[in-house]
Amino acid sequence: MTRYNKGANAERELLKALYEAGMAVCRVAGSGKNDKPMPDAVALKDGKIFAFECKAWKADNLNISRVQVEELESWCKTAGAQFVIAWKIPHKGWRFFGKEHLHETGKAYAISREKAFEIGKNLDDFKLG
Repeated sequence: MTRYNKGANAERELLKALYEAGMAVCRVAGSGKNDKPMPDAVALKDGKIFAFECKAWKADNLNISRVQVEELESWCKTAGAQFVIAWKIPHKGWRFFGKEHLHETGKAYAISREKAFEIGKNLDDFKLG
């Protein structure tokens, strides 16, 4: 399975779960290949807007480029959305957290799998708010 397919399938899986939890959802086609900053997915419920950067990595650390994070923060500010990083870890499930839980590594922001499990919400906790 290509990296694109793996990520796209994870995004679809996430949106299905959020939809089943009563959220309005949409996937942003081409979000990673567009020259304009945009999230991978958006979910809305009770006036709250969530903009997701979705990652499906089996590595021990998740790294997201500084430029990508800062552009998505700008998009969220314009849209009035909450920026959420959704990391699907194989055989472990989803972890949800904000940028404030990432640390800077120079050209990127990063978080360890261990810290993601320590501070991040699982899918059920995220759906409940």
